[in-house]
Amino acid sequence: MKQELEQAINICIHALNGKKSDRLQIVRKDKFVLETIRKIAKLPYQGRNLGIGGFGYRNNRSSFEDMVKHLEEEKISCSLDWLDAILILYEFANYTEYQMLESAKMIVNDNIIFNHIIEHIVTNLVVMNDIKSAENFIPNFKKTVIVKEEDNFDIGYLVILQYFAMQGDDKNFFKYYKLSKPAIHKTEVHEAKELLVGNFAIKNGIEATITLCQHKNLGIKYHFAALTPFAEQGKYQELKEIFAKYPELKQSECEIELKILSQAYLEAQKINAEIDDDFELLFNRAINVDRKLRWGDFKLQDSILFDLGLASVGNKERVLRCRKAIKNNSIKQELNDMTKK
Repeated sequence: MKQELEQAINICIHALNGKKSDRLQIVRKDKFVLETIRKIAKLPYQGRNLGIGGFGYRNNRSSFEDMVKHLEEEKISCSLDWLDAILILYEFANYTEYQMLESAKMIVNDNIIFNHIIEHIVTNLVVMNDIKSAENFIPNFKKTVIVKEEDNFDIGYLVILQYFAMQGDDKNFFKYYKLSKPAIHKTEVHEAKELLVGNFAIKNGIEATITLCQHKNLGIKYHFAALTPFAEQGKYQELKEIFAKYPELKQSECEIELKILSQAYLEAQKINAEIDDDFELLFNRAINVDRKLRWGDFKLQDSILFDLGLASVGNKERVLRCRKAIKNNSIKQELNDMTKK
């Protein structure tokens, strides 16, 4: 199997070094690579289970199993497919980070894909909490020119920033903040800030987190992120006390208190926590929410009523009231479907 893995890796490198105009011919060689990956899928996985690629949404990484399943059902038709293939092969062959680097150095015609591999290596190292080695790998990023020439070191520092966000470590987070070039990675850094605040709140409590949000690079808009972990854990009673003690967190102009409480009310019902039966109070507030306020792609009011409806499974009268009050037909139908299960 080792020989097959090495041959498949070499095919991936050859494909990535081919000219774009020649890649349709190179794709024909994907048969051997895909057959190798399908064989891998049938064998026991004995890797390190660190994940593959960089951090995605909420700092999740793709699992080895998901990557294999995805690729074994597809054809290799572009550079990113070849990237997925070579990362799967590296992982199954148990390449060390240094072995991956030496192998990737043979990719000489695609600096973007090479940088994706370096990002994968750096992410592996931070997941193993080896920050020093991760930093040492960052200079391996190659320069690219899209709008202007970039050294791409910020990609590596962003990975480290995301890691410290997951740890709720504000000191180290802000140590790498400027190095991650937040003006370029606006979405990723915003998500990292939300994770930092939420994880900091879990470790240090709400009072310390309010102080953290006074940092010049955060602000009161991250109060919601501070409250979210409590809501996700169904800590409805505790949140009522928090809002009573720190009224500045309510942000009534955007109904933060009501959204957090409705979410916590739902999660508390799921785990059968003993909480006050505040349905009427929450429902009456919800039907008076300004329809101009939004929650993602939907109206905030519909989102709150949806939570209250799901929290009322087992009480047909309450579910019906929530469904009738929801204006968006797709949300109304989803509530109907989910409460019938």
